[in-house]
Amino acid sequence: MKTDESGLPRRKSARLRHYDYREPAAFFVTLCIAERRCLFGHIENHEMHPSRLGCLVRSVWDRSGEHTSHVLWHDMVVMPNHVHGVLQIVTPAQAATCEGFGMPVAGSLSTLMRSFKAAVTREARKRSLIGPEPLWQGRYYEHLIRSEDDYQRIAEYMANNPRQWTEDRFYIRPA
Repeated sequence: MKTDESGLPRRKSARLRHYDYREPAAFFVTLCIAERRCLFGHIENHEMHPSRLGCLVRSVWDRSGEHTSHVLWHDMVVMPNHVHGVLQIVTPAQAATCEGFGMPVAGSLSTLMRSFKAAVTREARKRSLIGPEPLWQGRYYEHLIRSEDDYQRIAEYMANNPRQWTEDRFYIRPA
């Protein structure tokens, strides 16, 4: 296993090497709850029934465009323990290109995701919907949408996700 200069294990990045995540592009993202706890609601008869927390997640996604004029926040589906969404950076962010620990790049995809997760967490704690434990997994999945066909496949997957919950890789059998 490779390590960083401190000797700690180094995670392999899922990001595209040499890609500028501030540039105009559309992305499919998946954000998971820490420990894959089913806090956002439940699936019944192939239909998602969001909890108050799940409704909050949807609301924050829908309002995110008010704070990010260079981004369009498109489709989104809330699942019991994760969220899928499509967003589009429409104008490049004017900021440094290299992100480091404690030095986020304004307008980049990673900063947008970090801000979204922080906004949900902050509002959920304010409303006493969650306690002090972490709400989100630290990382997220992203896919650069490269064509209209790619987008259509993703949109179909998202629309069908509640109907296919028991086959989903994030599925957790109810206790």
